[in-house]
Amino acid sequence: MKLHLLNDQSQSLQQFDGQGVVPADSAEPISCLVINGTRCQVLGAQMPVKQARQIIKALPFALEEQLANEIDNNHIHYIGREGALAYALVIERDVISHISTQYNPDSVQYLPLLLPQIEQGVCVCILNDVANIRISKFEAMSVSPDILSHVLENLKTEAHGIVEFYDLDNAHSLLPLEIENLGFEVQQPDPSQLIKAIQGASVSYQWNLLSGEFAKKKVVTSTKQSKLKTPLMIAAALLATVFFAQLIQMKQYQQMSALVSDASKSFYEALFPGESVRSIRRQFKDKLDEAGGGPVSSAGFVSLLASVTTDINPSNVEWDAVRFTRSKNELEINLIVENIAQLDTIKQQLSANGLVVDITSATNTGKRIKGVLKVSKNG
Repeated sequence: MKLHLLNDQSQSLQQFDGQGVVPADSAEPISCLVINGTRCQVLGAQMPVKQARQIIKALPFALEEQLANEIDNNHIHYIGREGALAYALVIERDVISHISTQYNPDSVQYLPLLLPQIEQGVCVCILNDVANIRISKFEAMSVSPDILSHVLENLKTEAHGIVEFYDLDNAHSLLPLEIENLGFEVQQPDPSQLIKAIQGASVSYQWNLLSGEFAKKKVVTSTKQSKLKTPLMIAAALLATVFFAQLIQMKQYQQMSALVSDASKSFYEALFPGESVRSIRRQFKDKLDEAGGGPVSSAGFVSLLASVTTDINPSNVEWDAVRFTRSKNELEINLIVENIAQLDTIKQQLSANGLVVDITSATNTGKRIKGVLKVSKNG
């Protein structure tokens, strides 16, 4: 299998040979495409949960502060957990979409994670003026060769005292001396060993960036063993008939759920024009996502929020946080008000509209009062 290399800055396409890379045949189909550059990266974040499904849902928000742009603009692929840290491959959604459409590869892999893991050290490969670094199973990065010495200096510990160095560009002869001056033991094996290691790792590579919406759909080939016999075809037809109506109902529900979600988001924007508190926006989005998993009752999150907003509208009332307990159909609202009397007035107005309201706390923050209201509907 030929291994193709995509340099993400120049968008030039190459393929690996015995000692390095050579120009690729543009007419040849691509099975495995390796990204070389800084537009893909490995990020890690503290993650208290351990189940993979929960990590995948929480990881984008845990990485939010490390991202250069909004979460929705990034394709985040969870690769594993080590200790309390969870790691993910991150690439801009537009970039991976273009790669998938333009080259139609079976897999897209990240070059630093294909480099060998060095016992008590790190592996460095300079290729097309990009320094790729493999630190551990999940830790890897791509940087400019100009800052390689600085990056390695920050990595130097007793557990990382060796640098296995490969310069496939043959243009950075002084770097090994700079790295030695930092106190590393520098090893420079034959480049052919590295190429074989990269090609071998690509075969068993488990972190294919073509995941989720970008996963390539496999075409099922027909064989003698896979051809259905007449009885099996009849059974399949009967089974399809039984579930056909249910499938139509599910499709209709999904369409309705999408409409409800879009309408609810528009409603939220109308409630909080110009709102910039990310925690409130995130909580609201989570509740909409939960509502998408099943019918929304009349006492649900959106319904309760709509009921209280009309009475909590003075300009001197600040919304601080919103939480919803689905099992109790109970909305908890954190407000910052002028005084206790104003908080009690809001409670009385909500109660007059048929809501059950309790003031669970009221804390003096100095100049204003931070109050917490719990709101539910009668019945």
